[in-house]
Amino acid sequence: MPSQANDVIIRHNNPASMTEPWAREFAESIEVRGTADQILLSGVGPMVADKNAPADTVASYGNTETQTLSVLNQIKHTLEKKGYIMADVVSMQALIVGDPNQKGEADFEGFSSVYNKFFGTKAQPNVPIRTRAQVIRLVPPGWLVEVTVTAAKRKP
Repeated sequence: MPSQANDVIIRHNNPASMTEPWAREFAESIEVRGTADQILLSGVGPMVADKNAPADTVASYGNTETQTLSVLNQIKHTLEKKGYIMADVVSMQALIVGDPNQKGEADFEGFSSVYNKFFGTKAQPNVPIRTRAQVIRLVPPGWLVEVTVTAAKRKP
């Protein structure tokens, strides 16, 4: 059964979301019907967080949480400039590099701690379909996070 439905965008909860907290972070599937506007954003990476740190290092961009906050705020800003909001996000791909300060493991918990402030809240209950994956590296040195999204909304 759809969690939220209208005749354009139908969001289907992950069936495990009733019992498993991790399954509340993303939808099982989302249907976007022909009468919706869509926008696809290219991969968004973090902005420099510490200009005093050596350029192109994790120290200059921050840890996974800092980078995720930077990325999601940029996505929010870009969507708003184009007439969309974070609740319109229907698909997300998050690439996460292993943090050298965490024995080279991706900080999925750090990512989720920020993500959960933007999606699945009382104020903004929508969650997109989502993929998170640890990758060997991203093109800019120092980046730990890069996110691509698709947003869709009912045509005016």
